[in-house]
Amino acid sequence: MDEKILSEEILSNAELDNVSGGGTQETANDSMLLYEYGLVDDWHGNFHTTFNWHSDSKAVDDGWSKAGITCVTKPSYKNLYFKDGRELTRDEAFAYIRDNFQKIRSVD
Repeated sequence: MDEKILSEEILSNAELDNVSGGGTQETANDSMLLYEYGLVDDWHGNFHTTFNWHSDSKAVDDGWSKAGITCVTKPSYKNLYFKDGRELTRDEAFAYIRDNFQKIRSVD
């Protein structure tokens, strides 16, 4: 295969973010971070979140809200994050939690 053709097919991180992740797995991972920082009382994996979407996504949205971030969880696409009227990337939202809250537990 021609390497020039392959080099033109490489996606940037921003492009990759639009096609990978998201959905129930992203929401489950959000719940783990929020749990570690005391913003939710429990965390759930992808399997649980898939079958309990309404309660798990609400808990995650509420946890982000405690941190001052509005999160719009989506079952089949990437979540959206907003702070002070500005959209954040997922990495920025996670960094905000890590920079502004103390980790109080660990997920093993």
